Amino acid sequence: MTNAEAVKFLKDSQGAFLATVAGVDQATSQKQPAPGEWSVGEIVHHHLMIERTIRRLVRGLRWRLLGEKAGGNHKPVALEKVGQRVGRVKTMRRFIPVHGQSLAQLLKALEHERQKTVALARRINLEKLRQRAFRHYILGTLNGEEWLLFNGHHQERHRRQIEEVLERLKK
Repeated sequence: MTNAEAVKFLKDSQGAFLATVAGVDQATSQKQPAPGEWSVGEIVHHHLMIERTIRRLVRGLRWRLLGEKAGGNHKPVALEKVGQRVGRVKTMRRFIPVHGQSLAQLLKALEHERQKTVALARRINLEKLRQRAFRHYILGTLNGEEWLLFNGHHQERHRRQIEEVLERLKK
């Protein structure tokens, strides 16, 4: 993958996510489809936290502050499965969202964070990034490029979740 392709992928996933959330008002964004299930606002907050964390992780891999050498044995991870929402995944405790936040503020913050991620994707040396790796708690070892792209796949997963939530709220 090239930097331009990574940028396009990240922009496209953001565009689809924002289009799905467009028109959702604050009251609707706070409704949970069932007790213990996330609202649209909570899903957006969760993704915002992931976006920030992964960008910082990628920067750490870039500067060799994190991770390990990927080595020649690295097997590419099928990141597309992340976006397919196959099965429910329990998130790490630190990524559990807070209920009741302003959807408009969350979306503004998410757009700002994605701009930073896109700027990083434009300028980063992807070849060097592929040489560093860090373990994901479910997927196993991802190299730096895979971590960068994980943001878009994770966002697609939650875009689909938002569609499901909105559909369930209509009933």
